[in-house]
Amino acid sequence: MRTFILRLAALLAPLAACTVNGPREPAPEPSSPVEPPAPLSTAAPGAPAPQASATVTATTQAPATTARTAPGEEALFGTWSSAACGPRKYERRLSLAKDGSFVAEDRVSPCPPGAVCVWSGIVHRKGAFKRADRTLLLSVSEGSQGPGAHPFPTTLTIDPSTGALAETGEGGAPCPYAPAGQ
Repeated sequence: MRTFILRLAALLAPLAACTVNGPREPAPEPSSPVEPPAPLSTAAPGAPAPQASATVTATTQAPATTARTAPGEEALFGTWSSAACGPRKYERRLSLAKDGSFVAEDRVSPCPPGAVCVWSGIVHRKGAFKRADRTLLLSVSEGSQGPGAHPFPTTLTIDPSTGALAETGEGGAPCPYAPAGQ
């Protein structure tokens, strides 16, 4: 049994070096055409080895492209907050990312610090957004639920003079958003 464990340890030791988490250096790219290794030959010693007929050439990857933003759109990215508005008696937070995705929190009744709650009190949503002139179109792909949560808007208006966001509240009254922390 001891011999088996020693042999197993000898086999696993090289694998342990492969599982270390940390930065890895990228493999160097070849600067010249790469020749494939010569195939193993079963010919008699002294006989010429067959030559490979194909040559493999190195390729380089195209540079990654980044999403392009329309003028003035940079101001949309980040976290926005809308205080209680109309029948919605809680804060709604919306974080817009440059890749066109968003996450939202409806802070219906957050669990107080140090308390044990059955539900966190926050309704979470994820999705995508797209700008169309003075409108931000929101499409929810994932969402949690909770008691007291109001429907999530499918559109937000963009104030052309300030760039601020607003959802349409009860009776058409705007529920303004401001950059979080202000």
